[in-house]
Parts: sequence; C-alpha cells; structure tokens
Amino acid sequence: MATMQKQDWHYKGSSCCTPFETCCLSWWCPCVLYGRTCHRMRTNGDMSRYSCCNTSCATFTGMACVGLSWILPLINRGNMRAKYNLTGNGCKDCLCACCCAPCDLMQQDKEVQHREEQGKPMLNQPGKTDSMKYVQQSQQQQPHFHHS
Repeated sequence: MATMQKQDWHYKGSSCCTPFETCCLSWWCPCVLYGRTCHRMRTNGDMSRYSCCNTSCATFTGMACVGLSWILPLINRGNMRAKYNLTGNGCKDCLCACCCAPCDLMQQDKEVQHREEQGKPMLNQPGKTDSMKYVQQSQQQQPHFHHS
C-alpha cells in the first residue's frame, strides 16, 4: 500500500498582512474569519450559502468570552492537515493557535481557499467537466453542379 507524500502549506503563517481586508478581519473580527474558513472547508469551497453569522462564528465568540477561542483554530488546523494531506503535527498546531492567532487564522483561510479552488474543474479546458460537449453545426447548402 502506497502512502501519499505530505504537502507543504501553500501559504506561510508569516504572510499575514495580505490581503488587507482579511488581515483586518483576523485582528478585529476573528470569529467571522474562522466561520468563513470553516464554511469553505465544510462545503468544499461553495460560498453560495455563506453567512458571516454562522454557527462556527458564534461558537468562536462564545469560546472567546471564556478565553478559549484558540482551541477551535487548533482543531480546525488538524482537520485541514488531514483533509488536504498537509505537513505538520499537533504540537505545531498548538503553537500556531496560541502564539499568533490572527496569523494562524489568516493562513488557514487562505490555505482553504487555495486548496478548494485547486480542486475545482476549470471551464472550457479540454478534459475538464462539461467542457467538450458536441454542438450541432448549422448545415450549409451544398453547391449544385450541372453536367452537360
């Protein structure tokens, strides 16, 4: 039985200043960023039914009220490593969640977005889903030749 090689994270935890909007969310409304990341991961990137006021966001807020909000990103990071076959371990997950929560939340959000977009088929590419459908061509009248 072959084992899959673990993949490195596409985004580094230290690249937490871009995009600026996500950076602001991670510092001032981390519950919203956590909720968005969980929703994207749970729905395989489908954001059509996303609401910033979701269960994950509310749970994060409740945990923050008692000083335990770091537990949820810790657990989510482990879930991400399992789903996307990423490098890391529980000890590193704990360090990321406890030492710089905003950077950890940003890394998770960007990583899930990247991984889910990678898995989606691109439209109009040969070999991709629904891209090679036969389209009936309009028929032109054939010229008639007269023989004498």
